[in-house]
Amino acid sequence: MTDDGARHPPDWPDPGTRPCADCGHVYFAGERRHEYLDHSAARHEDVEVLCVLCRRQRGLPQTERRSGNWHW
Repeated sequence: MTDDGARHPPDWPDPGTRPCADCGHVYFAGERRHEYLDHSAARHEDVEVLCVLCRRQRGLPQTERRSGNWHW
């Protein structure tokens, strides 16, 4: 499980496995991460995934940043 496991239900896959809903960015290691927008939904398939740049562009607050080395 990734560091993002604390932010979404444990049975949901890492949001990096899905492209960004706005720009279509596909996650690769070392690039900007992806985040689920709604953690209360029953199914992860029903939730939009955004990369951090599109999340910021929408004016949504950022989730807590991961500790360690990561890049935008």
